[in-house]
Amino acid sequence: MNNFSLLYRLEIRKILSKKSVWIAMAISMVLILMMGFANMSMDGHRDYVKKQKELLCMISGNSIDDAFLEEFKNEMKMQIDNNPTFFDKLAAYDSGAVYQNAASQIGKAALYNYLCDVVHDREKVATLTSDEFYKAMRENIIHDGIQLGSSDEELNTWLKIYDEIEKPIVYSYALAYLNILNVLYIIGWTLILNISLALAGTFADEKSYRTDAMILSTKNGHLPVCVAKIAASITIAIIQSIILIGLCLIEMFLFYGTTGWNGVIQNVIPSSPWSITIGTMILIYIMLALVVSILFSITNMLISLLTKSDVATMAIHAAFIFIGLFNMPGKPGFIYKLWQLRPTMLLYSATFCNTFRYGSMNNVEASILIYSICIIIFITILLNTYKRSQVDSR
Repeated sequence: MNNFSLLYRLEIRKILSKKSVWIAMAISMVLILMMGFANMSMDGHRDYVKKQKELLCMISGNSIDDAFLEEFKNEMKMQIDNNPTFFDKLAAYDSGAVYQNAASQIGKAALYNYLCDVVHDREKVATLTSDEFYKAMRENIIHDGIQLGSSDEELNTWLKIYDEIEKPIVYSYALAYLNILNVLYIIGWTLILNISLALAGTFADEKSYRTDAMILSTKNGHLPVCVAKIAASITIAIIQSIILIGLCLIEMFLFYGTTGWNGVIQNVIPSSPWSITIGTMILIYIMLALVVSILFSITNMLISLLTKSDVATMAIHAAFIFIGLFNMPGKPGFIYKLWQLRPTMLLYSATFCNTFRYGSMNNVEASILIYSICIIIFITILLNTYKRSQVDSR
């Protein structure tokens, strides 16, 4: 491994010397910021968000039971009674918007939206009981499982996990995490773009610049150069992931605060049967994104080496990702279950909704195992293919 450190730094500089890498990264960062500001604008101006945060933090830590729901319903009713003219006109136009508007006026729109996400009925929130609330939560898990095609055994496993969650569930203000979930999916796609642009030429550039034969003909050309390229590409992919995810987290935490980290996941994904905290969910997402970024980087390098063309590499990678947008038709089976583990499926909130089981593993555990195996296999193929290229060049 002669001069590996020098080779590694050289490969890093080669990647970062491309203007397209910086332009794509800048566009991705602007896109994430714009998505964040779009979510913020939906919440209203800064003073309103501050008021909502203060009011919702005051009731955080309370159990979502009949007393909790009754107090919230009385606050909305009092707001309506204090301004009958406005709300009568609103009811004539859109009866479902009455309590939604009242909740917004008292600074608890997030709580109303949360309850509405569970019962799927804007007017039902005005008469909701805790029994109805938890029944609706459970029915949502069953509905999601049926829609996905989960077996009875898989569905029963998730329901058992959900039923063991302590109830009544404790409410937590968690607007930051709700908005992070809305942006994480965008981060997944920007990562695909950035990694593809940055690494498509890792091996292809050697062919384009006609330096491949020179490099491969050297005494130690095979192993140090190939390992340096792999290490540099993985480093760039991880750095890009950290920057984009970090930007999203910083933006949301600065605006909404970090309150809710230790709240149960059902405070942000009501139909989730997982027994974890919101903070654990975010850490899992970060870990998933890092593993996926490594997988993307290795895949790009392998295609780059096989095709000897950066354009072909980006086109092929884009085609694979585009195919991943679609669900596999037909009845659920083993292949269908594996298809649900594709990266484009995992990097958004449905990851923590009711889903398949893979033996004793859940979807996150199974995906990390499969991605890790693929990374090891692809690296092995890369090293062997590069070695054959060295022999051929001689």
